Amino acid sequence: MKPLKLLATSLCFFSVFSNTRAGEPSNTPSLLQKYCVRCHNADENEGDVSLDQLTKEDVDLFGRIYEQLSSQQMPPDDEPQPTREERERLASQFLQLAKKTAVPETAAMRRLNKREYSNTVRDLLGIRGGIFDPGKFIYKDEVSEGFDTEGEALVTSNELLLEYLEAAQMSLRQALFTLASDAPKPNVINVNTAKMTGASRRYETKDSQAYVFRVGKAKIHGSGPTQLMKMPGRYRITVTASAIDKDRYPVPFVPVNTPPVLGIGIASGNRSGVSEFDRHEEKFSLTYNQKQTIQVERWIDQGFHPYLRFANGPGKPITQIRANLRRGKITKADAKGPFVGPAIRVTEFKIEGPFYDAWPPESVRTTIGSDTVPKLENATARLYLLGRFARRTFRRRVSREEMSLWVKYLNTRYTATRDWREAFIKTMTVMMASPDFLYLQEDEDELDAFQLANRLSYFFWSTMPDRELFLLADSGKLTEPDVLQQQVIRLIDDPRSRRFSDSFVDQWLALDTLGSMPPDSKLFRSYNASVEAAMLAETREFFNHVLQENHSVRDFIDSEYTFLNPQLAALYGIPYEGGDASIGSGKLVLSRLPKSSARGGILGHASVLTLTSNGVETSPVTRGVWVLANFMGTPPPPPPAEVPALVPDLNGAKTVRELLEMHRSDPACMNCHRRMDPLGFALEAFDPVGRFRTKYSKRAKVSTQGRYMGQNFEDITGLKQILSKDVRLFARNLIVRLAEYAKGRKLVPADYATVEEILSESQKDSFKLKRIIYMIATSDLMTDR
Repeated sequence: MKPLKLLATSLCFFSVFSNTRAGEPSNTPSLLQKYCVRCHNADENEGDVSLDQLTKEDVDLFGRIYEQLSSQQMPPDDEPQPTREERERLASQFLQLAKKTAVPETAAMRRLNKREYSNTVRDLLGIRGGIFDPGKFIYKDEVSEGFDTEGEALVTSNELLLEYLEAAQMSLRQALFTLASDAPKPNVINVNTAKMTGASRRYETKDSQAYVFRVGKAKIHGSGPTQLMKMPGRYRITVTASAIDKDRYPVPFVPVNTPPVLGIGIASGNRSGVSEFDRHEEKFSLTYNQKQTIQVERWIDQGFHPYLRFANGPGKPITQIRANLRRGKITKADAKGPFVGPAIRVTEFKIEGPFYDAWPPESVRTTIGSDTVPKLENATARLYLLGRFARRTFRRRVSREEMSLWVKYLNTRYTATRDWREAFIKTMTVMMASPDFLYLQEDEDELDAFQLANRLSYFFWSTMPDRELFLLADSGKLTEPDVLQQQVIRLIDDPRSRRFSDSFVDQWLALDTLGSMPPDSKLFRSYNASVEAAMLAETREFFNHVLQENHSVRDFIDSEYTFLNPQLAALYGIPYEGGDASIGSGKLVLSRLPKSSARGGILGHASVLTLTSNGVETSPVTRGVWVLANFMGTPPPPPPAEVPALVPDLNGAKTVRELLEMHRSDPACMNCHRRMDPLGFALEAFDPVGRFRTKYSKRAKVSTQGRYMGQNFEDITGLKQILSKDVRLFARNLIVRLAEYAKGRKLVPADYATVEEILSESQKDSFKLKRIIYMIATSDLMTDR
């Protein structure tokens, strides 16, 4: 560098760091000059960053410099590296300078996302017995990156507000389905087998004695509106059925060893919200040629009905028949006539109810706030009901001025309907579509007690504060450190915290994209819907186990255990020791991995390995980017527009590694690819569905060696050893992501001083996950906007 520019640089640095406290000499300018300015100056300007003309106004740049230093992205591996002490000193100086970064104004309000809305409405109205889902009326949140708790991504539109109005009204009609003082008498519906329906005629036979069906996709039920439950309640469902035609398999089907399984579930008869049916079924194995009577009791929402299903039956037999005809495996004569195969024969389908354990039912008691039905003709009763509902709906105190407006609106609705129940439903609907319900609103700087209660509750439970949290906020005690600490422990230990662990891990690791590019069923026959579900469940169970058992986050990098069911164990080639090893058992159990296994930690989970593939082949680049962006929190920049895409060698003359080495020869590609590719190569030990491999084909071997953080490794085990040596890098990213999920916004440099404090404190305790989350929830990351 020219002497004149060097002098100017030194003077500039001196002015920037002149606010260092007395008695604390700063050699930051010389460190920056030594390690950074050679590439980041007005002439070179690597990454469009110049560090030789800094001023105190470059607050955003100070934050970026801190990020690069603390995450060890800079200097690059092939450049001289500062010592750990030098790096920490330099990062600390820039962090101090970046503290002036402002919090975005958009952080003051955050809309409830779809799952939070569903949980909140259920808890607000006491709709918890059945499967009615208020969120089914709401379009899916479009969050391209980050978390679905991030306020800036949760936009609102006129169409969305109309959906909220419809969802609120449907939910209130489910909750306040009656205000009668006495419970209705139960009745009995004996479904006529001759009028049962659900399967196509090809796969069913029916008469007045029995209904027989042979296909798995259909939901069998009674016909007509009389089969829909007019009142929500607990219903007793009685089914008498048997398995028949054990050996009547058509030519293209292979017999299965297990007999037919009867599924009994609940479905929607109209546009009422309902979740996926197979998550709510009860399943019963039948015996061939022997009648069995099965009785279950289920809460059925208004407008819903029970159904029957051949849970392990063939999905679309006609598709398989036609495919075998085309392939010449069967003749047209084989395919003539009705479809034959094992079937379920139903001779009784009876529905009794509704029954109630208490009256009024829970939804009415929760909504009106009383164990007795109020006399709505009484003005005092109306004011109490409306005031209590307003406080719970808005999750704060409500002023008299506000209440006077709502009372006026209620009276207006009564004038129009002459029905107090209908007037309340209309008024409550508007309340539940107002910003006071749909948004979490926060003051600047420190949150008040109600805002803190909301942030805590939505962080851990994805729903409104419960009674205890609300009362502590109302008394003002929640902001007291001891009380806050006790409540954080209570929220974490509550079973509802599973909502946090599942939602966070899905979005942190991009598990919500699993299945978007399913593996080719012909190439990967071991992959199916149940295996995909097990993949997701493994990673969720793993995260929740680390949290609840307060293990170190090091387990996410490498571990001696995971969670397996028979399907996953078979996919991994690991003996299953969880009891019933029959394929089809969905339960995952804590399983110790063999000592030689490369499965330990999240990088060995089939969920991650499958979602980072395209369904046909693997890509070291895709997997490397995922590890940098999601796992380590150091995403590479997008590729330059002028750089051509990497084209696979379809003739197999060059390996993936050779193609990437040619690609990296382009100077525009080198810096990013030398970070991404080694991580991706380590994961090449796993195929597109996560099976371990040493070869791509008979002639092409998998090459997994690489270099990361200045250290060489031979395989995935070696890479995990490098990552485990300094857990701080991984832990820091996890703390940042947890805090962003909790706060509902991206962290700014002003937040990072607290991140560093939590990181240092957690290191003393071996980076225990529950301890980390506890420190986040009791720090100013939680108590301040």
